[in-house]
Amino acid sequence: SDQVVSSSLVDFYCKCGSVDHARRVFDTMVKSDEVPWNSMILGYATNGRGIEAIDLFEKMNVAGVRPTRITFMGVLTACNYCGLVEEGRKFFEAMKLDFGFVPDREHFSCMVDLLARAGRLEEAIDLVEEMSFDADASMWSSVLRECVANGYKAMGKKVAEKIIELEPENSVAYVQLSAIFATSGDWESSALVRKLMREKHVRKNPGSSWTDC
Repeated sequence: SDQVVSSSLVDFYCKCGSVDHARRVFDTMVKSDEVPWNSMILGYATNGRGIEAIDLFEKMNVAGVRPTRITFMGVLTACNYCGLVEEGRKFFEAMKLDFGFVPDREHFSCMVDLLARAGRLEEAIDLVEEMSFDADASMWSSVLRECVANGYKAMGKKVAEKIIELEPENSVAYVQLSAIFATSGDWESSALVRKLMREKHVRKNPGSSWTDC
């Protein structure tokens, strides 16, 4: 059908970075369900045009089309790409309180990454600990990255240890933990981490540096 072809075109243009072309196709479509809206919102989000993604979400509501979990993934991604922390919080709460969705791992991961990138690390950790399911290493890695970047060594140490507990062969966590010890002058602990890596046969990624901190 024309609707299927148009939706495919919107997806194609967005994946190619031609968001304005995608929007022109979108504007010609009959938008009776969430599919074209989700495609366009995600397209804006993944191309760094968060404000337009949020604006389109509002238009979707005005049009009387109910958002889905995918819609909220789109607007949370938009907020994450553009550093819109308060807007992200608003959408995260709205999906629970206004639309009755229980956020899944992807929604939490996006929100944790948004908070961590904004330097709001304690809030990010609180959010991880509030989840009804266990955090994976990638979620904690978002927090660790920003702990290291912002010099939160004590917090970074705890987070790195959590990652190693979850993924004993995660070389980045070992490297960053060693660097955290080294930059605080604890050379003995830094050396012990490296020794532990050797004993566990964990290989350091070529792009990682012992002085990443």
